[in-house]
Amino acid sequence: MPPAALRDAAPGDALSLARLHRTARAAALPGLREVHSEAEVAHWLATTLMARHAVRVAVAAGQPVGYVGHGLDPRHGPMLLHLYLEPGWWRRGLGSRLLGEALAAHGGRLSLFCIARNTAARRFYEHHGFRVAGSSDGAGTEEGEPDILYVRDAALPHDQHRTGEHA
Repeated sequence: MPPAALRDAAPGDALSLARLHRTARAAALPGLREVHSEAEVAHWLATTLMARHAVRVAVAAGQPVGYVGHGLDPRHGPMLLHLYLEPGWWRRGLGSRLLGEALAAHGGRLSLFCIARNTAARRFYEHHGFRVAGSSDGAGTEEGEPDILYVRDAALPHDQHRTGEHA
């Protein structure tokens, strides 16, 4: 596969990113209850995530293969809001690149929510210095899935990103 280039998201990316979002979630979390249609996800991406936050897209052969969205949350401060990759790009270093951009934008400090049964994502975030700060039984989530609040307080003393090992 050719390497992916990173660029800022554009409004015209919303539908492609919504498809990518749904594909990645289905592969990572079989049986996950999706409460929003692809069109609803695309609308939210265009009108909320891309309109209010920073979104970077990884593109290979002219197609989006991953994206990251991050910004400030009133309750949690700097927050990773979305990080999704096409399954064929998992464990090739692209997730680390996208996460690295979000971390750099916030001085190494980010929070995020992760569905508890997504063990691959949990390993990825823990590898990158995130620690568990809380959890829920899922009663307050759209999907009804227990989730975990992860935090990363500051830059690590050494770079733990090893290209190709994770995401």
